[in-house]
Amino acid sequence: MNSLIELTAAEIKQLADVEPKQASKKFELIANTMNDEQLVEVIENMDIVTLTQINSNHDISCPSIMSELMTPEQIRDIVCQQPLYWEEKVKSNADELMQQTFDFLTYLIRVQPSEEKQAEVLECIAEEPAGLFYLSIPFIELLMTPSEDDLDNNIADVFDDEDDGTTVGYTDRTEAEESRSLEIDDPRSLLALIKELAPEVEQQIKNLLKNQSSNWQTIINKFVGEIVTQAKEKNESKDEYSEVDDMFSFLD
Repeated sequence: MNSLIELTAAEIKQLADVEPKQASKKFELIANTMNDEQLVEVIENMDIVTLTQINSNHDISCPSIMSELMTPEQIRDIVCQQPLYWEEKVKSNADELMQQTFDFLTYLIRVQPSEEKQAEVLECIAEEPAGLFYLSIPFIELLMTPSEDDLDNNIADVFDDEDDGTTVGYTDRTEAEESRSLEIDDPRSLLALIKELAPEVEQQIKNLLKNQSSNWQTIINKFVGEIVTQAKEKNESKDEYSEVDDMFSFLD
């Protein structure tokens, strides 16, 4: 069985190197012939590059058994590694970056089988500096320049001048109700979900943005630079990331 697990992982990895979308489909097919324990072993036999390739190219409109079975730590590493694979049109466009990060986070978080694991994933991502930067990107425009509708509905408020050391001046609101009334494709829904499941993570996001004095487009570029720098540093210190140089170009 160990040999079968290793061969399966090697086959998927080889396919991911040339056609990540097909590798994602291959894993879903294999999931019909193995139990969850075996699938977890297959995932454990893949390096983070392969896992990131597959998850970045999965059809996010469909649930993914791989994402459901990955550990919070594996998901965190994928989130921190994924920006190295952004296409040029994403790298150079703040709106594209917000949409891409929102879609990817929504896919990774909402596919989890329980609220407990969703919270664990969020907390694990936020523990990594690059992960917290990534978590913040979909909400930078929303929180830094809230619309009149947002203000009228108490979905977002401006920052307080007073610094109490714990909050960033947002009005209280019923996040559980909000997360169910907003569409899933609305960033406000994901932010509400984060506060409901991991309120300390939402607070970290807001505190990170509180001291930013630039406009939201500049902040996004700054955060992307931070994420990429940290990812490169990890690539230099971990052999498992060495293949990235050969397959993908880094952000400038």
